[in-house]
Amino acid sequence: MKLPKTRKGKIFMTIFALLAIFILWEWLKPVPMNADWKPDVAVMSSAEIVGDTITVHNVRNFRYADEETPSVIDYYDQTYDLSKLTGMRFVAEPFSESKNAAHTFFSYEFSDGKYLTISVEARKRVGQDYDVFRGLLRTYPLIYVATDERDAVMVRANVRKHEVYLYPVKATPEKARAMLLDMLTTMNDLAIHPRWYNTLTANCTSLLAGHVNHVTPYRLPFWSWQFLFTGHADELALSSGLLATDLSIDDARAKYDITAVSRAIGDVENYSDLIRQGQGK
Repeated sequence: MKLPKTRKGKIFMTIFALLAIFILWEWLKPVPMNADWKPDVAVMSSAEIVGDTITVHNVRNFRYADEETPSVIDYYDQTYDLSKLTGMRFVAEPFSESKNAAHTFFSYEFSDGKYLTISVEARKRVGQDYDVFRGLLRTYPLIYVATDERDAVMVRANVRKHEVYLYPVKATPEKARAMLLDMLTTMNDLAIHPRWYNTLTANCTSLLAGHVNHVTPYRLPFWSWQFLFTGHADELALSSGLLATDLSIDDARAKYDITAVSRAIGDVENYSDLIRQGQGK
């Protein structure tokens, strides 16, 4: 039985009105600053920048009993000398066997033996899991987490049992400095002007690409399917000349896969040095 045109029109208008209300509600939803956050994203990092000296507050340095439970909760403040910044690494952590999804972040290297990772993440509450589709809505606040590299890499390779690739980035010390400062500026701004994470437009990979293009315009495309299927982000980085290697993506993954060595050495003081041994460029 066909519905009268007037009834069809009313149904359409009702659906349209409900959709408009939902969109307006989502748009006006404030970003929460205080909540019962999961431990790994509970504390916001910040940075003080004075000339070549940066002091990063609340550098996360956890150890983990399992994927969700930290056995050691620790933060430290660390001072870094930008004149000693020698380079940076692009880290990729595929999530599944299909490897269509991954977490990506940058790690910065200093000649005095210090390492600092900055990870763009969705800030989740206790009991809340990450969901791709919920990430399209205003579900998770955005957070930039400053992390001790041993925490950031070891939890992924040793505890979560994911593969981890540590790729050298083709960047001069000056470019690496500009990248780090750009990320730290955003980190500080989020404490004043909170923003939402978004699976499509503001995820870990697309925001890293935004920082790259802010420092070196048009280095990466404005948009790419790899920003959504982040497990292929290393392919985009390689084809765009961001990675400091001439290898194919398969050979690069084989060379810069630090999973096995991370699991073999475990939690040692010179962890970051050991996972780089034999990599070269």
